[in-house]
Amino acid sequence: MSDVREAPGGPSESGEPEPEREKGGRREPGAPRKGRCATHPGEDSVAMCDVSGRALCIVCAVPVRGSVVGQECLAEVLEDPPVAPMFTAQPSPARALVAAGLALTLAASILPWARYGDASGMFQAWTMHWSLVAVVAAAAGLLALGLRRRLPGDQRVQAVALVAAAALAVLGVVMHGVHPPPLSERDPPGWGVAMLGSSLALVGALAFLKRAVRSAD
Repeated sequence: MSDVREAPGGPSESGEPEPEREKGGRREPGAPRKGRCATHPGEDSVAMCDVSGRALCIVCAVPVRGSVVGQECLAEVLEDPPVAPMFTAQPSPARALVAAGLALTLAASILPWARYGDASGMFQAWTMHWSLVAVVAAAAGLLALGLRRRLPGDQRVQAVALVAAAALAVLGVVMHGVHPPPLSERDPPGWGVAMLGSSLALVGALAFLKRAVRSAD
């Protein structure tokens, strides 16, 4: 009977996988056995690194964003991507000037706008004179500023509305000074404060309109 020998490198009778080839009686460094972790040859591999393709054991495998990577590749995967610039509404000096001017005009309605006769008392600017046009326009402009974040729309439309409100406020104050109520004359404390406030509001509204038109282009 002839001896039957297994071919070199063939599977063993026990069915176990062939041990890794040895060179000079030692295992070649950096050549882990099939199905073993590249870092820990004594551990079975459970996944492959999606970055380097190396076999990973349960200790080395790290799930990251639906992928599995080795610990040596974590720095590459977890590197923070560049943050996209986010638009944040910056406070507009022009809009702030509009708000301050309109508020000053509205506050001036507490004071008398005229001497003698009508509009010479407190809150008399709300009576049927040119002063009423100014204070109502100032109140409308402040309302538009307060609702600008709740109501969608083109900034140019909002800017035009503010210009209109500020211009009406200036018109009302000027006309009240030119044509005061009968038998009276303009009174600097109230009328003068309103003139200052409405003028500031108009300057701010025009600057805001200019900025809105440039942004749209």
